[in-house]
Amino acid sequence: MGSLTQTTKRAPALFVSHGAGPFAILGAPHQQPLVELCKETRWVLDGAKGIIIVTAHWETDQPHISSGTEPEIYYDYFDDLAKDLPKEAWEIKYPGAKGDPELARKIKEKLDKDGFEAVLDDKRGWDHGVWVPMLLLRPQADLPIVQVSIPSGADAATEKSLKLGRSLEAFRDEGYVILGSGSSYHNFAAVIDSIMGVPGAPPVPSNRPFEDAMEEVAKISDADEKCKKMAKWREDFPNSEAVQPVGSSEHFMPFLVNIGSAGDDVGQKLGEWELFGTIMTSYVW
Repeated sequence: MGSLTQTTKRAPALFVSHGAGPFAILGAPHQQPLVELCKETRWVLDGAKGIIIVTAHWETDQPHISSGTEPEIYYDYFDDLAKDLPKEAWEIKYPGAKGDPELARKIKEKLDKDGFEAVLDDKRGWDHGVWVPMLLLRPQADLPIVQVSIPSGADAATEKSLKLGRSLEAFRDEGYVILGSGSSYHNFAAVIDSIMGVPGAPPVPSNRPFEDAMEEVAKISDADEKCKKMAKWREDFPNSEAVQPVGSSEHFMPFLVNIGSAGDDVGQKLGEWELFGTIMTSYVW
């Protein structure tokens, strides 16, 4: 890492619950609260040098880093969604957006120094965990983006996700936002019928107690204490198996990366939105 200049401002860490598939970009009414929340919080990216985005839709054993100059768009939709999507879902673009191969190289260098075996991938495209939040937060596409995978293994990746965040924190001091793109709620099976408009879809139980536990940890100032509390999320957070089912908690891992990247900063809940009775949140540090 290069030495800091007097003009370098520590960039924020940001967590975004990125919604369901492409629906926020397609204008679905049930995703409109997410769209509005992102519009209201666009200021978080102002002044950033670039974005390091950790997406729930790219899982690898060791961190992989997108190193292409102009990554293509991936239309990576769940099969249950894909079969009923309109053609517009396959035509979404993020025009003007660029990668940053030099930043990708620096990230690999830092992660390797911290005990990872990071891999540069100049072919990797941007999945919807990248382009959904970026289209909503930064439609002008004027910030370079490097995409980083989350550790595979769902719950078993908890400690590695926290470690990844702690390693990436240094880039905030270089002016790069660490953006975790996932979901504070991700029981897809419980909510898919409502999303797809199936008549008589059952109500989804509230995840408010789980959200309250997230906020409590986010607001801890001490970095070590934050990570210690977060490491026990599965055992300690209320109704964790209903909110983030065992074996498919990958959408929660970006939040853990953000907790690791927060350092001693105190988190603030930027806002929340509701999806058929469930709560989705965004945080900044």
